[in-house]
Amino acid sequence: MKKILILFIVAISLSLTAQDKPFQFGIKAGPNFGWFSASADNYSNSGIHFGGSWGFIADFHIMENYSFVTGFDVLYLNGTLSYPDVYSDTIIGSNKRNYRTQYVKIPLLFTMKTNEINGMKFYGQVGFGFSILFAAKAKDDFTGDNGEYFVTPKHNIYDEMLPARESLILGGGVEIPLQGSTIIRIGITYDNAIANILRGYNRVDTSNKNNGRNNFIALDIGVLF
Repeated sequence: MKKILILFIVAISLSLTAQDKPFQFGIKAGPNFGWFSASADNYSNSGIHFGGSWGFIADFHIMENYSFVTGFDVLYLNGTLSYPDVYSDTIIGSNKRNYRTQYVKIPLLFTMKTNEINGMKFYGQVGFGFSILFAAKAKDDFTGDNGEYFVTPKHNIYDEMLPARESLILGGGVEIPLQGSTIIRIGITYDNAIANILRGYNRVDTSNKNNGRNNFIALDIGVLF
């Protein structure tokens, strides 16, 4: 334990001496494009939808060109999933559900940067995200096997979704210096849900669990001070 503590202190000391600033804070925002993936039979993605996010960045420098990034994102993530369903407990058919969800996400990212190239630095990121569901609504378009069609207006489905979402995050982009230590960071992020985010069982085949993972690609624009 003592050796680990000594190594930790040495690493922090190297970080402080190797960087002008051992950490930076900032803000970020940007649009995203979300969709569903599913591994269960008869569950499928039915479209890509626009969303967005905003949040806070905390960038802790480990050593030159390497840092650990965290913070929080308020994430608006949307998508459409089709699956077998029952309407009014009597009509069997297919439901196309349009999801509108809001999460608060905590990213944990390892960031690698190049040396300056024409005044800019390019970076790559890999890590994980842990998100808490704050709101979930849906609009249903149901088509019965008998040809009948029903639309259910936007309604609350919070209890039909799991409260947490875990994801694998991959990203990359460019850092552009503005003035002093202030930089603008522009990048693309791919966020892939690791596990199913739906509760319960299918109402047509009650032995089949509801299945869907909401994924997205985002354009992130941030300013660090």
